[in-house]
Amino acid sequence: MKANFQKAEYNSNYDHTTPVVKMFNEMGYSNVKVSTCLTNGLSHYVKLTVSVLNEGKTYAEMFLFNGITDIEVRVSDHLSGLEKNCGGVCKNKMSLQAFEKLRNTGAIALIN
Repeated sequence: MKANFQKAEYNSNYDHTTPVVKMFNEMGYSNVKVSTCLTNGLSHYVKLTVSVLNEGKTYAEMFLFNGITDIEVRVSDHLSGLEKNCGGVCKNKMSLQAFEKLRNTGAIALIN
């Protein structure tokens, strides 16, 4: 990571979303919606709905209802306040690393 933020320029005519959708599809998630932001670099916000298998392994402030939750995963080329100030998690918004931790610990799973 760079010591000081330097905005990277990206081609707004290029399809930046498809590789992210493909990455989540390869993880088994087909119900993803991706928004891409080029304001401060390249950031994707991936929205998906998952089953909660173990509420005790989820993050403290996550909203859960009847064993289901909506999550927004931030996939980016730079750190934001989410990573710098919140440890990668703020309610149901999280970094890719925080999302992967939920998957790896068995806290969440695909909705069947």
